[in-house]
Amino acid sequence: MAKFNLLSPHGPFLRLLLIIAFFSAASLIPFIGLLFLITLPLILFVLCLLNNQMKVLVAFLIILCAMVILLSFMHKVLPVFALAATGLAGILMAQTVRKNYFIELVVLLPSFVILGAIVVYFVYGGMQLSMSPWQLLEKHITEAVELNIQLYSRLPLNPEEINAIKSSKPMVIQFFTKISPALCIITILSTIWINVLIGNKLLHKQGVVPPKLSTLPEWHAPNWLVWIFIAGGGLSFLPQTHISFLGINIFLVASFVYFLQGLAIVSFFFQSKGISFFFRWLFYFLIAIQQIVMIAIAMVGFFDIWIDFRKYFRKDQAAT
Repeated sequence: MAKFNLLSPHGPFLRLLLIIAFFSAASLIPFIGLLFLITLPLILFVLCLLNNQMKVLVAFLIILCAMVILLSFMHKVLPVFALAATGLAGILMAQTVRKNYFIELVVLLPSFVILGAIVVYFVYGGMQLSMSPWQLLEKHITEAVELNIQLYSRLPLNPEEINAIKSSKPMVIQFFTKISPALCIITILSTIWINVLIGNKLLHKQGVVPPKLSTLPEWHAPNWLVWIFIAGGGLSFLPQTHISFLGINIFLVASFVYFLQGLAIVSFFFQSKGISFFFRWLFYFLIAIQQIVMIAIAMVGFFDIWIDFRKYFRKDQAAT
C-alpha cells in the first residue's frame, strides 16, 4: 500500500477524504468487505501519524455522517456502527503511539473500543429480539454452524460422514458458544496487533519511526500473567459449569498472549540472523495454516519466562 503514494505524509484534505471514503464504502461489500473493515484501523492509524490528526478525524466523521444518511434510506444503519468502532480504534492507536504509550496500551485501548461495540450490539440486538445477549450469540453461532453443515452436505462425502456431521451439530454449537468470549477477544487482539505491525512497516517506509513500536521484537508478557494462565487452566477442570466456562476462556486468552510473545521471539530471531523477507512471510504463513506450529510458538513464549531465548540469540550475534 505504501508504494502507490496514497499514504504519503501531509496529504491534502480531499485526498484524505477519498481514501477514507473508499475503504469505508468497500467495507460494505459482501464477503470481501470484511477485509477492508479490519484494515480500516490500519489506514486511519497511518494517516493520523503522517498527517494532522484532527484533519483525519474530521474527514472520518464526514464520511460517517454521509454513510448514515445514505444507509438510512435503506434502513441499514448498523454497518455504520461497525465502521465507527473500527475507525475510532485506528485513531486511538495513533493517539497512543503519538503520546509514546507502552505497546500494551497501544493494542489494548483500541481493542476495548471494538469489544465494547460488540457488547453493545449484542445487548441492543437482544433487546430488539426480546432475548438475552447470550441467546442472541447462540443464535448467530447456530446459524453459522448450520451454514457450514449445508456446505459440507454439498461436498462429495459419504452419507455416513454427512450424518456424523449433522449429529455433532449440538455439540459443536455448545462448544463454540462456550469459548466464544475468548475467541472474540483473541480475534480483536490479533486484528489490532496485525494492524500495528503492518502500520509500523508502512510508517518506516515514510521515514516515521515510533520509538515504542521499534522495540516490538523485544516485547514480553508481564510475569504475573503466568499465575492467571495457571489459574485459568485449573478452573477449567472444575465440575461447576460456570466456573469451568470462565476458566477455559481465561486459559485461551492467556495462551494467546504467550503466542504473541512467541511471535516476538521469532521476529527477534529473524532480525538477529538476517533472515530474508521471503522466508519470514513463508514461516508466518505456515503458522497461520498449521495449528501445531501455533501451539509450539505459544510454548516458546511461555517458557521464555525462565529461559529467555533472546539472550542466547544476542550471544550468538555477538560471537559472530
